[in-house]
Amino acid sequence: MNPYSDVDKKILGEIYSGNEPMKNLEVLCDIYKSRWPGTEDDINSVKYMLEKLHEYGLEDAYYEPFKIPGWRRGPAKLEVTSPIQKEFDVISLPHSISGEIEAKLVDLGPGPIEIYEKRKEEIDGNVVMCSSARPLGMNRSLHRTEKFTRSILAGAKGWIFMNHYPAYGPPTGGISPIIPSVGLAYEDGSFIQRLLAREGEVKVKITTTDKNLEVTTHNVIADVDGTSGEKEYVITGSHYDGHDISQGAVDPASGAVVVMEMARVLNMVKDKLKRRIRFMCFGAEETGLFGSYYHTSAHEDELADCRFMLNLDSAGGESRKGITFHDYPELEPFLTKWREEMNAEMPMGQRTGPYSDHWPFFLKGVPSGGGGDPERRAARTGRGYGHTKYDTLDKVDRTYVRLAAANYSRFLIRVANADDWAPRRKTQEDIQAFIKKMGYDETIALTDKVKDYVRGWDSHHPDTVDWLERDSAW
Repeated sequence: MNPYSDVDKKILGEIYSGNEPMKNLEVLCDIYKSRWPGTEDDINSVKYMLEKLHEYGLEDAYYEPFKIPGWRRGPAKLEVTSPIQKEFDVISLPHSISGEIEAKLVDLGPGPIEIYEKRKEEIDGNVVMCSSARPLGMNRSLHRTEKFTRSILAGAKGWIFMNHYPAYGPPTGGISPIIPSVGLAYEDGSFIQRLLAREGEVKVKITTTDKNLEVTTHNVIADVDGTSGEKEYVITGSHYDGHDISQGAVDPASGAVVVMEMARVLNMVKDKLKRRIRFMCFGAEETGLFGSYYHTSAHEDELADCRFMLNLDSAGGESRKGITFHDYPELEPFLTKWREEMNAEMPMGQRTGPYSDHWPFFLKGVPSGGGGDPERRAARTGRGYGHTKYDTLDKVDRTYVRLAAANYSRFLIRVANADDWAPRRKTQEDIQAFIKKMGYDETIALTDKVKDYVRGWDSHHPDTVDWLERDSAW
């Protein structure tokens, strides 16, 4: 028995008989490129999304501007200076400082946690290279930023992030403005690793010419009101900013257009919606979750009424469209029941981490979850072409975009309407206990630890001084 049979048919008919998400994706990627925070393409993409949401009938859609630490890329160079002379194509990592460092290379492979202390004497004063691969035996991901921070604490004066996937070129990804840092392709990194193994010692020189500066970016917000007049509401969202080297088509634009499509179709059935749903496209996720941190700070007084946040970062990528709840096992029976009603394959899991826009909501005690395939995510070893220049529009299959919009819009109307939806709000003690259980307590503490360490240096780059004076979060 499906009490939403007519609503489901309306939603599915609209999604599968139209092509709005792919049209929007083409504009966001081909015209507005990466939508890098603080650029003309950023604000113009925001204005485009607003125009479309207004066209879909969400007349009160608007955007919130806010200031963030921004970054502008300059040319970068990596050279082997001894025992041979050779130059490699590299890209600076976002928020790298401008500078030059020549020193011995220390290759840490995938950079497991214990290796930084074990090889600290070798690392101190030299250039570290870590690959993007997940170290074996870890029960959580080891993010690029943690490898970078642990390298700094061990004394690294330059940092190389090597792609562990062949044929995708140098990877990108934000770090902190402390030392010159670059991304290197798998093939070139493998060459350097062979040279190091053969010769015993390799000296490299990194040259970067980047600029850290304050910029303005935006969150896009649109509400579909419920019929009950209750204050309680639901949030779903995806960031819209990609990395400056790429269109960011799968990550994140496929998620942003799914959110827009859900807003379009759920607005058509709003007479069947009991509680309000807020649709958001967050700015500046890639360099520090700035959009979601800003929103949870600026709207903190509302969050007690938020019954659920569904993060749809990269939602249109190739995968089954299930839900990973963020340590809320009491919500599993709801999805078990609803996916049967919807006749939808929606795998389910429990896990979370501090690297996407759900995290600031989780820290405020908002029940949350993320889209995708929990089983596939657990087996994944990296991003593939994600965070490279090859994350382009041609990688997005309309089949998965439609499936995401179909599954998650029908799931959310049930979340908004359920009168027995009452997950226990986590206390700060609950949240800190979960963070410790997952091993993220040390990860989070590393930010303050590295700031204390860097403050002890004799001299600092001006960009590093600005970073040291900045609050870690909103």
